[in-house]
Amino acid sequence: MKIISIALLLLCININAQSPPTQALIGPGGSDYTHGNVIQANSTSLWTGDGYWLFEPDQPKPDSADVVIFNHGWGVYNPGPYGQWIEHLVRKGNIVIFPKYQQNDGVFFSTYTPNAATGIIDAFDELQTNVNSVKPRMNHIAMIGHSFGGVITANLAIEYNSYGVPKPDCFMLCEPGPGTSTGHLSNYSNMDTDYKSLIVVGDDDIIVGNTFGKMIFDSTSTPTSQKNYIIQYADSPPTIEATHNEPLAANNNYDGGTIATVITAAYATSKIDAVDFYCYWKLADALLSCTFYGTDCEYAFGDTPQQRFMGNWSDGTPVAELEVFPKVTGIEEAFTPLISFYPNPANFVIHFEKEVADVSLLNLEGKVVLTDENIQQIDISNLAAGVYILKIENTFQKLIIQ
Repeated sequence: MKIISIALLLLCININAQSPPTQALIGPGGSDYTHGNVIQANSTSLWTGDGYWLFEPDQPKPDSADVVIFNHGWGVYNPGPYGQWIEHLVRKGNIVIFPKYQQNDGVFFSTYTPNAATGIIDAFDELQTNVNSVKPRMNHIAMIGHSFGGVITANLAIEYNSYGVPKPDCFMLCEPGPGTSTGHLSNYSNMDTDYKSLIVVGDDDIIVGNTFGKMIFDSTSTPTSQKNYIIQYADSPPTIEATHNEPLAANNNYDGGTIATVITAAYATSKIDAVDFYCYWKLADALLSCTFYGTDCEYAFGDTPQQRFMGNWSDGTPVAELEVFPKVTGIEEAFTPLISFYPNPANFVIHFEKEVADVSLLNLEGKVVLTDENIQQIDISNLAAGVYILKIENTFQKLIIQ
């Protein structure tokens, strides 16, 4: 009888288990690859803080290709922990330049952007002078940066002339930061306004948070029709996370031969799941297509269903969608200055740090569900549990009601 009970329990668990989304067969983030192989080359040294890895499409080998400059996170100066994303980009038809900007885990932030620029310049020289290389399309250049690589990407998007690197046409910052550190520019408000850009942060990123990403979105003058700030949320079961490590997608075939503490940790924490397929890979593919060819823009910008979609669990339930700013309802997040409030999550009443002139609470569809003026606290006890957008004067912040 006991054996039968255990078998029934296991059967129930198996029936109730849900499988996560798999990679789409076609489209941005999908597996409709045009190339069957990746050619690798590098000019890196264990004893220098600069250099590069090159990844070119092959089988078939094209005469020329668009270029993605991939700026790694702090300490991950080995392409292996990003290997599967690199392979995805290359098999989609792009050259990937992976500049190395540090020699070891020592803290020398002021040298990182110059080192990355050196690697980028040398990589382009190699591509243009080596008769066996796929030639780079110099009018189709994108930058992707993770963690401190996001800071370097933002730096180079402004100071490309100073460093002598080609100007990118678009860029994507993936959990960029940290918020305040040596190696940042004093401000980013003078960035060219013709960029298309995406800034993606993880809701549970406790390593760098969202300060730098918010600052870039808020301070740059690029029209909001061609830049979005995007929040990726965790979901379960089984767990889909929203940590600082989500852009990692390891593949040992792309290991660069360097070993260090952060590189080892990056391999250990890497996983390939719906966050790769429907967030980072999808958004990057769509950004490139939209910028270079005017296609797939609905996957890259506009708070559209295609942009927000994160796949479905095996029972058909959607994974928690991406949250995109500005919203199609007209909600545009003004990140600074923020007026603090507490508690969050809340149950009955929320309190503000000072008296505020006007407060509105909106649901995720953009509908105003509560409003008040000249108050220092507000009663939310009659509202249903869920995620809301709290508009405090000219700022927007997320509020969770339990």
